[in-house]
Amino acid sequence: MNIRLISGLFKNHKISAPNSRRTHPMSERSRNAIFNKIQSFLPEADVLDAFAGTGALGLEALSRGAGSATFIEKDRLAQKILAENLQILDKNESAGEGKLIRASVSGWLNSTTSQFELGEIAEIPTFDIIFADPPYYDPQFPTIERLSERLNEDGILILSQPKEIETFSAQNLEIIDEKLYSGAKIIYLRKK
Repeated sequence: MNIRLISGLFKNHKISAPNSRRTHPMSERSRNAIFNKIQSFLPEADVLDAFAGTGALGLEALSRGAGSATFIEKDRLAQKILAENLQILDKNESAGEGKLIRASVSGWLNSTTSQFELGEIAEIPTFDIIFADPPYYDPQFPTIERLSERLNEDGILILSQPKEIETFSAQNLEIIDEKLYSGAKIIYLRKK
């Protein structure tokens, strides 16, 4: 299965996706709507693609001018395909930097906090834009809330969740928009 990047440096480039139910790649229509909405925030932005799967969201962000994208994925098959997909960054020197973290989002949050407390890293990683597209069978709202603490001031969290369940909310975030696309509810939240 292939997914097409929509615009920018890698316009029309196809990336791979597992032929299984292990990931649920976001539709091209949904991705296009998201990126049209946030395009003005992308230039030089530090982006986190949490629950990255194929990496389509982070790669689209890099294609459209983001400065860096960090991809977090715990599934081994998805990690392998994502690592292959990230090789397109080597073909274009003007593309931002991509980094794959092979861990669960919760595990990464815990480990970076511990590393900071132990003085192993100078600061806790933060981002201008965070994409969160957890498995629909396990929306992981407590993890999403912890993830939102990694937003820079005025940062944006874009969450994809099943439309049937109650909309995610957190005290440190305000919902700025919400859209429905087939089975998904896309929520745009800004750090207060």
